[in-house]
Amino acid sequence: MFTAPTRSMSAVFTPLRSGSLVDQISERIAEAAESGLLLPGQRLPNEVEFAAALGVSPLTIREALARLRSDDVVVTTRGRNGGSFISPDLEPCVEHAEARLRATTRLELAELTAHIEALAGACARAAALRAGGRDIEGLRALVNPDCDDPGVSRRLATEFLIEVATVGRIARLARALMETLSECGVLSYLPNTDPEFRRAAADHRSRVVSAIESRSESDAETAMRALVLHVSSWLLSRHAESTRALERPS
Repeated sequence: MFTAPTRSMSAVFTPLRSGSLVDQISERIAEAAESGLLLPGQRLPNEVEFAAALGVSPLTIREALARLRSDDVVVTTRGRNGGSFISPDLEPCVEHAEARLRATTRLELAELTAHIEALAGACARAAALRAGGRDIEGLRALVNPDCDDPGVSRRLATEFLIEVATVGRIARLARALMETLSECGVLSYLPNTDPEFRRAAADHRSRVVSAIESRSESDAETAMRALVLHVSSWLLSRHAESTRALERPS
């Protein structure tokens, strides 16, 4: 059974940086699939839509899809209901996430999460001004304190941030947040493998929703910044542990 799109897909299909476009597309889709942001069996946009979303040519998309198929990340079927899909057999990869974390410097990690913190905080302030009853219901549905699946938990976390940005109704701010989230890739999966982290993250999301519902801009921003800081602190701590492990004599 193929899986329907989720709002978190918008964090994957954002414009690319300069450089090798095929490499960037392949890496972004592979990391999103390996971290659970894109689900096994999830349909990718068709080549024209895919190219338009990323700001590249359909030929570039074809080359990237060919590479992803050769790496068993994507499968393509023909016929009326055909298309390209994330491989149904693909599993989240903790080893890949750990390797990506080790390859990221503490400065790069701190700068990336600080950027997300600033953008998400501003989105939360805007949401506190504009959220209606249905918006609050949608946000509460993404809190989910009982989730015990790291992939699902990571996807909920991303969808929550995007939903807050959407509720804030400032398109440029929302786009900037989604572009920055796309840079996290598989890194965002790692904290969600920790049950204690997942429970605390759900509490943070609940506080954000309560602040937005009470229409307190300052409280909403503070709660959102605390949520992002919770992720940042976990990643920086794990990065330090990995660095110490590499420095120990064998």
